[in-house]
Amino acid sequence: MNKHHQWLATQIPLWVKDKTISQQQADQLQSRYPVKDSINLGRLLLTAVGAIMIGLGVILLFAYNWDDMHKYAKLAVIFGSLITSHSLALWFIHRNKLLSEGLFVLGTMLMGSAIFLVGQIYHLDTHYPNAFLLWSAGALLLAWALPSLSQAFIAIILVSSWHLTEVFDFNFSNHFALLLILIAVFPLVWRLHSPVLARFVSAALLAGLALSIMVDDESMIGITLLMSATALISLQQLARHYGNPEQQEIAIEIGKPAILVLIGTMFCLTFHDLIDDMLEFNFSSFSSNTYFWAALSLSQISFVWLLIIKQLRRIVLVAEFTVLIAFLPLLLSLVTDTDILQDLYALIPLTFNFILLISSVWLMIEGARQASRKHMITGSLMFSVLAMVRYTDLFESLVMRASVFLLVGITLFIIGIIYQSNKKEAQS
Repeated sequence: MNKHHQWLATQIPLWVKDKTISQQQADQLQSRYPVKDSINLGRLLLTAVGAIMIGLGVILLFAYNWDDMHKYAKLAVIFGSLITSHSLALWFIHRNKLLSEGLFVLGTMLMGSAIFLVGQIYHLDTHYPNAFLLWSAGALLLAWALPSLSQAFIAIILVSSWHLTEVFDFNFSNHFALLLILIAVFPLVWRLHSPVLARFVSAALLAGLALSIMVDDESMIGITLLMSATALISLQQLARHYGNPEQQEIAIEIGKPAILVLIGTMFCLTFHDLIDDMLEFNFSSFSSNTYFWAALSLSQISFVWLLIIKQLRRIVLVAEFTVLIAFLPLLLSLVTDTDILQDLYALIPLTFNFILLISSVWLMIEGARQASRKHMITGSLMFSVLAMVRYTDLFESLVMRASVFLLVGITLFIIGIIYQSNKKEAQS
C-alpha cells in the first residue's frame, strides 16, 4: 500500500493549496497514511539474487581449489570472506541501503557455506539438518537487527529446508520448526510491514503443519489443515476489523494461502474415494490430537467472536460450514451405528460439490457486476475445473457430456460479456 501512500503524499499539498481540505485535515491524512522509507521490492530482489549468484560463484571457486589448500588457509578464506562482506555491508548501511542489503545477503550465503565447509574440514559427523537450523538462526538475527526483508525471506526458506530434511530424511515430525515460524518469523511480518512476506509465512506455516502431521498420523492431515485454514481466515477477518489500513492489507495476504487450502480441501472432499481417508479420525498420536483440538478450538473461538461483533463475511461462513460438515462424522460416530455413517459419507461429496458450485457462480457474478478481474478469474477457474472433473465422473453419454461443455461455455461467455460491459461503464 506504500505506493498509494506516496501518491497521496504528493497530492495532499495540492489539495491544501486549492483549499479542497484544511491543513488540519491534511495532517490527519498524513499521520494515518504515512510514507515509509522502504526499498523497492523489485530492485531488492534483483540485488539479492545477484548477491546469491556471487556467493555461489565464490563457493564453487573455493571448491575447485579446496583439496590443494591447507586447513588454516581454508579457515582464513571462509571467515575472511564472511567478515569482509558483513563489514562492507555495515559501512554502506547509511550510504547505499540497497548495496548494503545485497552485501548482507552475500554474507548470509557465505555463512551457510562456512557452516558446511567447517564441518567438512573437521569431519564433523553430526545431524546435518542442524546446519540449516544454525544458518536460519543467523538470517533471523539479521532480519530482526537490521531489519531486513531479504533476510526474512532467506530465513523462511532455510527454516522450511530444515523442516523438509527432518521429515523426509529422518522421518521426524519436527514440531520445533512450526514454533520457530510462529515465534520468530511471523512477528517479522508486522515489524517489516510486508504483505508479500505475510503470504509466504502463512503458506510455510500451513505446509509445515501438513508435513508434521504426515509423520505422526496421515489420516489427520485433511481435517486439521481444513480447521487451521478456517482459523486463519477468521483471524484475518478479526485483523481487518480491528487493524489500521496497513494491518488490514497484511491480514488479507495472510488469509490467501488459507483460502487456497480451504478450496483445495473442499475439492478433495467432493470425491467419494477420499472421504474415508480425510474424515477418519484415529488420534493415534499425542501431537496430532493436540493439533486437531487446537485448530478446532481456535477456529470456533474466532468464529464466535466474529459472530458477536457482527463481522461475519461470506468466506468465513463457508469455512465454518465446511468445518461443521467435516466434523459431523466424528460427532455422529459416538451415538449412531455404521450404516447411518455410510449414508452420511455418501451425502458429504454432494454437499461440497454444491458449495463449490454456488461459490464459483457467485464469484463470477460478483466479478461481472463489480468488474473485478480477480473474482472473475477465480470463479471461472473453479467452475471450469469442477465441471471437467464431474464431467468424467457423472456422465457416460456423449450427448450429456457435450451438453455440459455447452452449458459451461455459454455461462462463461455470458458472464464475460457482462464483465466487459460493466468494466467499460466503470472506466467511463
